[in-house]
Amino acid sequence: MSEKIYQFNSLIYSSEVGKGGTYIIFPYDIREEFGKGRVKVQVDFEGIPYEGSIVNMGVKDRDGNICYIIGIKKDIRNQLNKEIGDTINVKVQERKDD
Repeated sequence: MSEKIYQFNSLIYSSEVGKGGTYIIFPYDIREEFGKGRVKVQVDFEGIPYEGSIVNMGVKDRDGNICYIIGIKKDIRNQLNKEIGDTINVKVQERKDD
């Protein structure tokens, strides 16, 4: 398990038009950083904690490269007064499996 904390800014993206789901893109190669393709993480969205996973949901960047994402729950966005297209500061650390 990595003890490293990843801190970055990301745009908030819409997962499906009209469905309300949103996500941020984890800007590192998770296979290189963690040695696996799905990682359970502890996330801090501007002071609001969240437990989730970095996953591949078929999202690709402009060059066609696979992006790994973390979902953002609507209640977290509401607490932060953030919408699709806004920038959010994120801290991510791998979770210990208990």
